[in-house]
Amino acid sequence: MASSPSVAESAGMWNLDNVTAILGCTTDTIQLRSGDEDHTSEDTDEDDFQTEKSETTYKTFRASVQKELLCYFSPYYRAALKGGFSEAASKSVVLELDPMVCCMLVGWLYSGKLPKWIEWAQILSLYVFADRTDMLALRRAIMTRIVHFEVGDRIPRFEVAAIALNSLPSTSPLYRWLLNAYIHHWMADYETLDNTLPNWFLVDWVRGAAARKCEVTEDDCGRCPCCEYNACNYHEHENTEEWKSTCFAAKGCKAKRPDNAFLVVNSNIKDRDPR
Repeated sequence: MASSPSVAESAGMWNLDNVTAILGCTTDTIQLRSGDEDHTSEDTDEDDFQTEKSETTYKTFRASVQKELLCYFSPYYRAALKGGFSEAASKSVVLELDPMVCCMLVGWLYSGKLPKWIEWAQILSLYVFADRTDMLALRRAIMTRIVHFEVGDRIPRFEVAAIALNSLPSTSPLYRWLLNAYIHHWMADYETLDNTLPNWFLVDWVRGAAARKCEVTEDDCGRCPCCEYNACNYHEHENTEEWKSTCFAAKGCKAKRPDNAFLVVNSNIKDRDPR
């Protein structure tokens, strides 16, 4: 029997061999529940989800996953479920996520894939969760989708962007991508500026707009950071060696080398945590 990857490792990418090894060597499971579930219910009722127009809308979510798999991808849960915290004896974890986003999370844990169609509000909520629980591999998967504009409209509406901007520090790759996208692609006729966006983001936006070297366009300009379509610029790679061992090892020439300014070791952005 193949040995299970050590949870002491930091899972920088979803890897089929590692996930298969974990599933083949562990049977201990833990139940994940959406935060809006009625906890007095012992079993999932038949009406816990409904189907309309071929789309499944979950009222509540509950699923059992291998505890080792969750801990492998998340140092946060590794500490909570394997350390000396009270959660270590728990048989379930409540996720403060929409039931549909919970479903996306579990799907990604087992397949490494996100749904082909996903809304901005869903993917931003999932990223904030991945940031809070330190799931680097999930953050990278999400940023790959976002960088290649595979999520809804080109940029999210203000009230949706605020889901992430009110929860992430300015050093976050998602914060920086949203900032670049608004600087270079937000058109005045999209929507009126209001107090939805946090003040620190608006300040960064004004500064970025003043330093902008190309015209604002809703299309691909090819000259701004977000139109380079280099997902590895937003993958939090420590250095070139770490990039080679993760994205390049998995995708070869399809993985663009991150620009030096985006490597964590060279990052000179002062951390401003709004939380």
